[in-house]
Amino acid sequence: MWWPTPGASGLDPEVDERVASAYVEGMRCLAIQANRSAAVMFRSALSLYVKDKGSEAAKAERHLKTALKHMKSDGDLHPSLWDWADHLNQLGNEGAHPEDYDEVTTEEAKALSSFVRHLIRSEYELPAELTRARGLATEVGGSQ
Repeated sequence: MWWPTPGASGLDPEVDERVASAYVEGMRCLAIQANRSAAVMFRSALSLYVKDKGSEAAKAERHLKTALKHMKSDGDLHPSLWDWADHLNQLGNEGAHPEDYDEVTTEEAKALSSFVRHLIRSEYELPAELTRARGLATEVGGSQ
């Protein structure tokens, strides 16, 4: 076993702490092939993302699927992420309720980790990097 778990570190400090924590825990689960647990944690990261970045209507929803629909219609969730987010929600449910669904495969768990990493990258890290770069550009441009 490798420590720290590959892919579970190096997140930008601007990533919501709860989202980052759920993602890192999911990566640890994935590393030991606890696929159901990984799916549940990646779904938790998605749910926490909704609570952090969603509209008031999305945050007020009891069911993640409906909250994601609000985010899609509000424009708070990029259309390219919608289908993937909906699939993640379903697989997370499968992980949490194995009595009602099929097992979560390693490939599915890895795909979920990839989606959550892309979500973190596009919704937290890229905007933070752009803000920092804009600040540096202003400092450099202002000193000439």
